[in-house]
Amino acid sequence: MRRLRFLLALIIVLAMSLTAFAHPGKLDKNGGHYDKETGEYHYHKGPNALESLEIRRNTVYRAKVERIVDGDTIIVSFIFDDGSKYLKERVRMLGVDTPETVHPTKPVQYYGKEASNFTKEHLTDKTIWLQTDVGVKDRYDRMLAYVWLKEPSKKDLDDEAAIRKNMFNAQLLLGGYAQLMTVQPNSRYSNIFVHFQREARQEKRGLWGKDPE
Repeated sequence: MRRLRFLLALIIVLAMSLTAFAHPGKLDKNGGHYDKETGEYHYHKGPNALESLEIRRNTVYRAKVERIVDGDTIIVSFIFDDGSKYLKERVRMLGVDTPETVHPTKPVQYYGKEASNFTKEHLTDKTIWLQTDVGVKDRYDRMLAYVWLKEPSKKDLDDEAAIRKNMFNAQLLLGGYAQLMTVQPNSRYSNIFVHFQREARQEKRGLWGKDPE
């Protein structure tokens, strides 16, 4: 009985210690904190962030574009408040599918170079904001995201005019550089994207302008 009481007291002391180091506010000098719910230590910035950054659903992250892979795939670094950067993450844009240009087994597809050049023109070396949906990674371990050209407010996330103006995925559809591709459960903007693709087709923009030769 005495041993049981000792074990219970030890558990309470440990729990209090973890709570004392829990963080929803300041990070410690190493750029990390103890998670209040799990008691685990996580880095949020600095050189160790690479090993522990957890990408969360329905969250917006600030990032720097490091390289363009093709029209709908980019490589980014995450930017933290102190200016430090998490190393690189490959990002596949949600809701869109541009023609292939770098597929290992497929030839360059019609309008693929135009789509890739459009992405290079607008995203190269830019600071962007990545918005996740329900599923944050695909089977190739790529981050899945909507790409914003300016930081979206909470209102912007549900505003069609803001999406049209400032979301790059939408601009790919509106310019005829991509076709709609909805993969569940990531369907937050699927209805809006349907309208954008219909507009591009009706106006014969981009890949809708003529039949491939």
